[in-house]
Amino acid sequence: MTRDGNGWGRRLAAAWPSPAWRLFAARFLRSLAQGCLVVDFTLYLQRLHWTGTSIGAVLAGSFVLGAGLSLLAGPASDRFGCKRLLIGYEVAVALAFFAVAWSAHPAVIAGAAVFAGFGRGANGAPGCFVPVELSWLASVIPAARRGAAYSVNTAAGFIGMGLGALFAIAPALWPRALPGASGYRPIFLAGGVLALLIAGLLATTPEHRPLAPRAASPPPRLPLARDERRRLWQLGLISLFSGVSLGLSGPLIAYWFAVKFHLDPMQIAPVLAAAYFAAALSAAVTGELTKRFGAARSFVFLQGFGAVLLLGFPFLPAFPLAAMVWIVRFAIERGATGAMEAVMMTLVGAGRRGLAGGLGTAALALPRGLGPLIAGDWIAANALAAPFLLAAALQAVYVTLFGTAFSSRDRALTDV
Repeated sequence: MTRDGNGWGRRLAAAWPSPAWRLFAARFLRSLAQGCLVVDFTLYLQRLHWTGTSIGAVLAGSFVLGAGLSLLAGPASDRFGCKRLLIGYEVAVALAFFAVAWSAHPAVIAGAAVFAGFGRGANGAPGCFVPVELSWLASVIPAARRGAAYSVNTAAGFIGMGLGALFAIAPALWPRALPGASGYRPIFLAGGVLALLIAGLLATTPEHRPLAPRAASPPPRLPLARDERRRLWQLGLISLFSGVSLGLSGPLIAYWFAVKFHLDPMQIAPVLAAAYFAAALSAAVTGELTKRFGAARSFVFLQGFGAVLLLGFPFLPAFPLAAMVWIVRFAIERGATGAMEAVMMTLVGAGRRGLAGGLGTAALALPRGLGPLIAGDWIAANALAAPFLLAAALQAVYVTLFGTAFSSRDRALTDV
């Protein structure tokens, strides 16, 4: 039995290259803090008497900054490599966590949150450096397996988000020792320690840079440049619809539950944790769907179903029913992220993957910043259904356009 167990472990380890496993582990660890903050960050600001508009503004600023920096980070990874950029990002995030653990001053919180993306629920993605992570993974995974690899990466992030969301009940466990808003501050201290651990893990991860000199690349790639440019423009313009939709429906969900049903972290955290665990299972299933039906087709189907569920969600009268629908809808929609990332990596050649990832990330993040601003005002005005109705309509447009533009890209994933 021991021999069989060891054999199973070796087969599991051999399923992906060692650098891929380390990147999966980094995403898992990163998502622990993110999952905790997707519940507790907006509730912490509420405890500090921030208004819904102010909370939305901080989240919006984070998305806008992330969009701008991702446009720089993606091409920078193509030129300088991924490893140093991701390590530097983790160290900077650790400093942001420690700053908020030390001070509750609004300027400190706002500055740290805008850079580090507190409360965004990024599924373990490294903020504006997500195109760097995607490019690094693409460099060690054959094209035919990238749909499955990105789905594993997505699943690792969702499992961590679920565990992190469970940890979000912590402020309710020490109300006497750390009353009120102070009960949230140890969470930021733990987040800083995690970021430093991730930096150490990445420092020991080998990076394989392309060996071919850049000077030899341009001639064969010139005929493809127009097609690549057209695909990138399509990706950027189409993603604007999804960006606004995600910003309306996701970042303020804990705040929305608290306002609509008068709940605290003890009640909200298990629901969001269950949603992330379900999304991890959905991501694993999506990885198999991409092998059978193609990454683009799988993504379009799942996103479309999620948009339908979103239409009815805000009208559900009881918290248990609303929680159940949210869990199913979140799992279906977010579990398809790996499939979308796989499609994104086929839009350009190997030397431009960082550019494609950067543009795709920015096209989602920049308009996503509008969502919390709008939703924060609507929630404060008790217009609780409006954000989700608009989000569902925009997501339907996105799914239609994405399917029309990129369904044919499934053939590109068969190239090795």
